[in-house]
Amino acid sequence: MQKTATEGGVAMRMPAQIKDVTQLEGYILYSRGVALTRLVLVALLVILLALFTPWRMTLLAIVEFALYLALFAAAEIAARDPDPDRAFRRLCWQSDVLMFLLVSNACWLAVQIRLYDGPIAQVEAGLLAICVLLFAALRVHITPISYVIGVVPPALTLIWTAIDWSSPRLLDHYTLAAALFVAAVLLVTSRQQASDRTLTQALRDLTRKNVALTQAIEEAKAASRAKTDLLAVASHEIRTPLNAVLGFAQILRDKDLTPEQADLLSGVLEGGEQLTRLLDGILDLTHVENGQARLNPVPVDLRRMLLGVMRVWSVHARGLGVDFRFEDADPALSFVVRADAARIEQTLINLISNAMGAVASGGRVTVRLAGTPRGQDLGVLIEVGDTGPAVPLEERPRLFEAFDQTARGRQQGGSGLGLAICARNMALMGGEIGVDDPAGVMVSQKAAGGAVLWFAFDAPVHSQPLAGADRPRHLTQIRLLVAEDNPANRKVVALLLQEAPVSLTFAEDGAQALDAWRTQPFDLILMDVNMPVLTGLEAVREIRRAEPPDQRTPIWMLTANVFDDDIARYMANGADGVLRKPIDVPALFNLLAEVAEGLIGTAPEA
Repeated sequence: MQKTATEGGVAMRMPAQIKDVTQLEGYILYSRGVALTRLVLVALLVILLALFTPWRMTLLAIVEFALYLALFAAAEIAARDPDPDRAFRRLCWQSDVLMFLLVSNACWLAVQIRLYDGPIAQVEAGLLAICVLLFAALRVHITPISYVIGVVPPALTLIWTAIDWSSPRLLDHYTLAAALFVAAVLLVTSRQQASDRTLTQALRDLTRKNVALTQAIEEAKAASRAKTDLLAVASHEIRTPLNAVLGFAQILRDKDLTPEQADLLSGVLEGGEQLTRLLDGILDLTHVENGQARLNPVPVDLRRMLLGVMRVWSVHARGLGVDFRFEDADPALSFVVRADAARIEQTLINLISNAMGAVASGGRVTVRLAGTPRGQDLGVLIEVGDTGPAVPLEERPRLFEAFDQTARGRQQGGSGLGLAICARNMALMGGEIGVDDPAGVMVSQKAAGGAVLWFAFDAPVHSQPLAGADRPRHLTQIRLLVAEDNPANRKVVALLLQEAPVSLTFAEDGAQALDAWRTQPFDLILMDVNMPVLTGLEAVREIRRAEPPDQRTPIWMLTANVFDDDIARYMANGADGVLRKPIDVPALFNLLAEVAEGLIGTAPEA
């Protein structure tokens, strides 16, 4: 039987009765072990009694052997019962009954031996009673009734055998010794019972806590799965329209725009790219929580990144009335490195956000970039200084701890997570993060306020030119099938490829893509995942199943679902790669160039 308990507000299921060896498995092992060991001993006793005593004593020993055999059979039957609760209850009463019969029969045998012959028989009877008493005393950990059944008969029998009934003084030293022995056994077993009760209570508490912990873990896993599913859905739903926004913005770059329009368009592109990286950062939180966070180093121009972030924040700074400026400590130094651009940008944005929240109208926020060449690496230092409240020395160690805010943080009303994320990013990159007073501030002037939050890291110098968004003009004609159910995304792809040497075919779902592949050959297929009628993965599996082994068509998934598990599933089902949404235009044209080069390499000679 089970009952429901509540531990810390968490409902849980737990056994109504928790014991140590009285749990079914332990009780079966205990009963079986007792029966097997005693069967051997009783068998030897039967042989001795058959050789040296009358048949009635041998018969009692045979009865003892049969009772132990019955205890062994009861344990075996319980072990094979499909209902553990029923088997436990049955074995408990069977064991008590058999124990009572075993002890009673053994005590009667001891009495018969005592009455058989003189002082030697008295000693033998006493030894038998002692053996029965010690054996029964081991049942102290089961139940009080079982203990009384086992202990009382051999204790009385032992005292009875010690009495010299032929003497007018019954209580001689033998009787007193037997009584003291019985008292010692009872005292020891009572202490054992107390310790067993304490242990049982500890086991009960431990079991309850284990049940609560197990349920909490399951609930946490369920919550984590729900969060992961939510992030996947949110990522897909946000990336799909964002792909259209950025795609159309990329196409507008080639149009004749006024300088003001071009500047506004650059702001749209930079903001959209930052939003894309923010999505990647949110998805990366799942890896951090699972201990699977990793770096994604890519070529990046840090100076260009800083200016792009500041361009987006400059509108907000003007609205606050904050002087937002940039200081380039090393204008002649190239800051093109290989680093995790998303983590650097996330850290920079959090520091700027912290500074903007700290300063009042009329204040100043300064972003400073400095670098130190170190062979093939570049030591990078990025500082975000502000004229807001100072950070006292005693509070600085807590500044980058999650949910542990300083006075400055409480004044801003933030959650305390932003700076903790910055510290996590720098730890993963092998960098450092900290806070200082503004340069040149005297000790007597520190009360005036101001703080400089900084982070520093080393990154390999990237000597190759960065890939731009320019479209390659000398591609070999490529037959391209794009399966995409969203009309805006189809239009974006068509506009992006309108000047490229691409023969473009669209399919609005996986079934149309499969039909198109069956009717004409393609050099490359871009396949969305979530489509009606037939999903992208189903279409990929059908193509891989039907195509000849020597005519494998490259298939790349074009999708907003970009979790690691998703990508692994795409590859396992036959995809050759993944292009993320929003579409990375350089990556798209690099893929087309690779396909074109492959076609040139395999084309027959004229």
